[in-house]
Amino acid sequence: MKYRTMLNLQKCLYFNVYVYAIWLVVIAFFLYVKLDKLGHLSKYLSVTVYTLIFIIEFTRLYLAHYGNLSFRVPELAGFLILTILMQMPLVTYFLFNPFLLSTPTEYTLHATLWVITFVEIILGLLALKQASSVAKSIYLSHSDNR
Repeated sequence: MKYRTMLNLQKCLYFNVYVYAIWLVVIAFFLYVKLDKLGHLSKYLSVTVYTLIFIIEFTRLYLAHYGNLSFRVPELAGFLILTILMQMPLVTYFLFNPFLLSTPTEYTLHATLWVITFVEIILGLLALKQASSVAKSIYLSHSDNR
């Protein structure tokens, strides 16, 4: 059985943990500094999106690590659902919103997180396909023994 896809996803997740920690601190600092300069709607949306990314990213990384290391299909599927439906739109909000008065440092961090998330989607789909085939073979071997 080939574990290359799982290993690539694990390396990407490992890198994402460190980028996420840096992103969390730097963006919190910039949001704190810019809070008075932002418009009313941008201020509340930015704080809400930042809080959601904080919660979702932690949950998403946990599901990905657990699902990837133990070949768990539900956890990998949950990781992909959170990534595609929640994480990508939220990071895209920070990356492409011109009303946030983003600095080049912020653009760089948002773009890095966005690219890592995109790569995780591709590798996650491949890992999910591989994990589901392993789970299928285990299920079929147990059903043949009965």
